[in-house]
Amino acid sequence: MTHALLIVGDSLKLNPLMMTYIERAYVAHFSERGNTYFVSKNDTKLFITLESLMHQYEVLSIAASHESFHLISKVLSTLTEDTLVLKEETLSPSKALHATKGSYLLAVGEKHINVLEITQNKTLPPFLTALSNQKTSFSLIGIDEDSCRILLEPLAQTFEISLHVTPLVEGWISVDAKSQKYGQIEHFIKSVGSLFGEKMLVATDPIEHIVARLIQHEKRITCAESCTGGLIASMLTTVPGVSACLSGTLVTYANSLKRAWLGVDAEILKTRGAVSEECVHAMLEGALNASKADIALATSGIAGPEGGSAQKPVGTVFVGVGTKEGVRVVERLLLQGDRQYIQYQSAYHALRLLLQSHPRLFL
Repeated sequence: MTHALLIVGDSLKLNPLMMTYIERAYVAHFSERGNTYFVSKNDTKLFITLESLMHQYEVLSIAASHESFHLISKVLSTLTEDTLVLKEETLSPSKALHATKGSYLLAVGEKHINVLEITQNKTLPPFLTALSNQKTSFSLIGIDEDSCRILLEPLAQTFEISLHVTPLVEGWISVDAKSQKYGQIEHFIKSVGSLFGEKMLVATDPIEHIVARLIQHEKRITCAESCTGGLIASMLTTVPGVSACLSGTLVTYANSLKRAWLGVDAEILKTRGAVSEECVHAMLEGALNASKADIALATSGIAGPEGGSAQKPVGTVFVGVGTKEGVRVVERLLLQGDRQYIQYQSAYHALRLLLQSHPRLFL
């Protein structure tokens, strides 16, 4: 199913918080991103753009600002030789298949168009397009991209599956699988599971999966973050119900707080430095002691653009996972990119290490 998102109205395009909300809801509904287009309400090419996208995609979702919604509905009525009527408090074409407050679904031949009225700082109306069950997403943990492709592609050909393989970070491969006309998606997934075993994570949203499994097994987790500045905790707290497994976290950016809050020995900071395997070991110990959690994650590194040295260049990051039973695993990374990209890579590496070190819990 080819699908796309059209944003109508400069007020939406210029509001990064609202745009992020719309895109997040879109991905949650379709389980993947689609091509995104923008057009102004007063653009003279609005009619042509809309007609072109309707022919190009099987499903077109139109997020129209409150000021643009009525205009879009009028244009669609003109294109489909229809009239507007009031359905469920929403002005929509009379031939709309389904309408609810702020959203309606229209069929144009075999194409489907879903128009949503977006009001700033308000809850989004629902996406109404029916979804195909002939696709799925999964992750492969602890395997490189080349090996992943070599092993997956013959299976995909056998079961008539198209693949999109994306390395999130080294050792964490994200795979989108879609059934072709006569594809067998369920048999493909079973075969992948048999091939990769405890390296396979079947979940559209791995963060939700991590939280769900922690809750299911009554495990609590905590974090001690330095270079990631609370990013891991932020990712976990996007999941509803996470309070059942997240004890709390400590962002110990300054060395003084690494000592005071986590009990990192001053000698470690003096001789090995905050960006070191020894420091992250101590951060894990301190986080577990402070929270009484079952599992702890820790990060410390140099996100840049300054602060690096010959021995520890920008992008040097240590991530670690520890358990109350005494397990400690710390890895040294050498990452590239700008500051924010290094921070996000660090967070995902910490979560990847969590998955790898607890395969029976998460995989």
